[in-house]
Amino acid sequence: MGGAHLLLPASLGGLAAGILLTDLGIGPAAVVPALAGAAAVGLGLLAGVRGVVAMVLGVALLGVAAGTWRQDLATEPLDGSQPTVTQLADGAEHGLVGTIADDPRPRADRLQLVLSEVTATIDGQPVSMVDRLLVWLPRGIDARSGDRLILRTRVELAEDFDGFAYREYLARHGVGGIARARSAHVVEGAGGPSAVMTALRAVLLDGLNDLVPEPEAALGAGILLGVRAGIAPEINDAFATAGLTHVVAISGWNIAIVAALVMALVRPLGHGPGGRWTTALVAAGVVGGYVILTGASPSVVRAALMAAAMLVGRLGGSRAHATSALGLAALVMLLAAPSVLWDVGFQLSLLATAGLIWFGRSIERRLDSWPGWIREPVALTMAAQLTTLPVILVNFERLSLVAPIANVLVVPLVPLAMLFSALAAMGGAVLSALPLGPMGDAIGWFLGGSSWLVLLAMISVGHLVASVPLAAVDVSIPAPIAIAWLPILALASWAMRDATPPEEPSKVPDEAMTGAMAALARLVRPLPAAGLLVAVLLVVTVTGRPDGRLHVTTLDIGQGDAILVEAPDGATMLVDGGPDPELTLRRLGGNLGFFERRLDLLVLSHPHQDHVAGLIEVLDRFEVGAVLHAGIVFENAANERLVADATATGVPLTLARTGQIWQLGAATTVEALYPTDADAAAPLPEGDINNGSVVLVVRYGGFTALLTGDAEEPVESVLISRRLLAPVDLLKVGHHGSHSSTSPELLEATRPTVATISSGEGNEYGHPAPETLAALAAHPEITVLRTDTDGDIEVVSDGSSFQVRTDHGLSASRPVHGVARTGSIGPWPFPPDPPPGACSTSRTCPVGSSFIPRALLGLPWPPLGSWRAQASRSTSRWSRRRPCCTTSTRSRSAAPGASTASPARAAWRNSVTRSSPCRSPPIRSPPCWTTIAFRSAGHPSWLPWRTGTLPRPS
Repeated sequence: MGGAHLLLPASLGGLAAGILLTDLGIGPAAVVPALAGAAAVGLGLLAGVRGVVAMVLGVALLGVAAGTWRQDLATEPLDGSQPTVTQLADGAEHGLVGTIADDPRPRADRLQLVLSEVTATIDGQPVSMVDRLLVWLPRGIDARSGDRLILRTRVELAEDFDGFAYREYLARHGVGGIARARSAHVVEGAGGPSAVMTALRAVLLDGLNDLVPEPEAALGAGILLGVRAGIAPEINDAFATAGLTHVVAISGWNIAIVAALVMALVRPLGHGPGGRWTTALVAAGVVGGYVILTGASPSVVRAALMAAAMLVGRLGGSRAHATSALGLAALVMLLAAPSVLWDVGFQLSLLATAGLIWFGRSIERRLDSWPGWIREPVALTMAAQLTTLPVILVNFERLSLVAPIANVLVVPLVPLAMLFSALAAMGGAVLSALPLGPMGDAIGWFLGGSSWLVLLAMISVGHLVASVPLAAVDVSIPAPIAIAWLPILALASWAMRDATPPEEPSKVPDEAMTGAMAALARLVRPLPAAGLLVAVLLVVTVTGRPDGRLHVTTLDIGQGDAILVEAPDGATMLVDGGPDPELTLRRLGGNLGFFERRLDLLVLSHPHQDHVAGLIEVLDRFEVGAVLHAGIVFENAANERLVADATATGVPLTLARTGQIWQLGAATTVEALYPTDADAAAPLPEGDINNGSVVLVVRYGGFTALLTGDAEEPVESVLISRRLLAPVDLLKVGHHGSHSSTSPELLEATRPTVATISSGEGNEYGHPAPETLAALAAHPEITVLRTDTDGDIEVVSDGSSFQVRTDHGLSASRPVHGVARTGSIGPWPFPPDPPPGACSTSRTCPVGSSFIPRALLGLPWPPLGSWRAQASRSTSRWSRRRPCCTTSTRSRSAAPGASTASPARAAWRNSVTRSSPCRSPPIRSPPCWTTIAFRSAGHPSWLPWRTGTLPRPS
């Protein structure tokens, strides 16, 4: 029949029309268009060639009937005839059980997930709900896709905001309500093929995270595995401005790259009979496995179907085949899930693929005089933008003007990013399971560094292009004009049909087989490329060696605390981790070299969420020598998980007590000023866990820094009365600058030169408080810096002077308050027994890594075992343990035991864990030290830029 090519478009158009009319509430009953369509098809068959119009009309009407039926079926369960989550929004608490439908999405200090198969307990009886529930949980709960979640909470209905119909949006995705729970019980889900693939994806993700720092690891996970949740917002914004959003997610582009790589590997199979189809089937099988591996989310399945349409077109040898395959893919998706019609991702993916099919080769032919590596990315970008322009302008009201140049620069890097990220993921997983000693470190260094380098280049280009003036402009058009744009393009394509010669199979637009890729393949040879990568990574590694100075950096992690201390010889300590684990990891990635995978000491000042939540992921990503905490029990899921994870992985947990001194490297000491055993056992001052904070003082030469956690005025008064405070150069202002901390008496006792305040921009608590700022302003000699206005605040000292670096630049050098102490007896490096008068809280304590120096241009490499992050967090592989002292009584030591708590607040007292068996004897004892070994690689030194990653934009 001459009009057979119109049947698929007619059925697709009718299906979309039926869904649309039903959704608007004006659609006919499905039986009406079904009968009319059947009659029209029958007439068309009887009329033969002359019945083409009737046949096309009948197929379109059948499509309308199918669309109406599917949309009615999809929305029927939500009409109140069956139990729904929506009906639970009655203000009462309900016991709920459900299965986590997809990977949870971290959102700053909270976790967002969707529960399916929800069962609620109503009147003592379990009732199954037909829709799903959106749940918000605090960070720290280890919930994964496929797990069963048990919680008790109130259910509420979504509220629209900023003109966005949020409730309607959730309803289209089958979500009937929202729950915000403070805690939940997680039960691992059942096994099966999907559970196996989920576990495999988690292993690969962990392997990638083991070898690649943030924010590059999150971008690599998004490109390779479709895990986008951890990508930095500033990277998402920059890529959106530069027109690179398609790079950040699993799309037809990624699927086509996988298919092209597989087909290249199995190309020898294509020389035999039927070889062309054999390679295609192998590629299709691998792509199917890849789709399941990445979670088989609707967006990934959609991308796979779009890529399949391109593959069919390539095999069929004409864009007509590709168009038919694309229409069939869209038809299948709409029948499976009618609500996808309203999904912007579906619209963009469908239209972009159509643009590549119909305009990609034509535009490229008109740019024939351009170099291939420029011509084809520009042609593909312009082709996709032509068809997606109305959707972009209507939904986002923003147009990128730099997208062509950005794609020219970034598109050739995407296959390399996928390849190196895959190698790093597999390499990290293998090295975690099979430690290979020095050879494993070298392999991890190369694989992780190669992936990091390519991903860093992509991020840098994205930020650079997005920073161009007028990179994107705000444009808004009415919907009727947007709808009219597509028929205009169809007419343009029809007008160009005679001018477009038939394509050879290899010439059909294929996003993975572009001239840019061919040019890149000609330029990049395995051995020279590997040599170049090794040379670059060696330069980065060598220039990232310790610079012989102390670095104390108050990290800008929002409304919370995280302080990174880097000793002159490379040993590291992190005090607190902030509320947002991903943000904390990005800040660490920006301040440490890409090869830095160890933190010698992890300190939790107190178990509030804005201090402990980030430490969970830090413990997961880094090899940690020891965890130091106050040992005061506080109900917090993140704190409980931190303790459980440290115990499970063999990371020692040490109680911080007054008088303890830890040796951080060869010349830096960390001393605990608060609490004593009596303080930890007594009721908390004012019943506030903030007043259970560990207070530390860091010393290097004459430089001193006082880290107060969230300790408030009662604790400050105790420290002053015990004569534990002396003048300091750096004061970390307590409790984010709250009015309850940083009393005038504390400032008088410490007389700091620089005071840093860790607070989030526009935080709801009003931190820092005007009273605190006024108290600091009363001392004009104190320079006050804030993370919400100055970004990361880094204090760098050589022991006799120091400088401060912020987003605004580097300050002049200032002298320190004190002078280096001389004539004292240093710590015992590895004593066979505790020195006289010393004591131990446990039989073994960590002393860090004992590493084997390896010569490379006369310079030591990073330590052995530095690549073990998640699977090998214990120090047992490359470290020794010894009895270690935890308490030292000095002449200025604390007066014993009086509680500073108010009796009226005794009911707020938290119970405590078993106190340390190491108690200060009634007689004076010598100082007690814990030596923590240091690494040979640390903070970047004499270069004016960091080698860790792209700095945070100011």
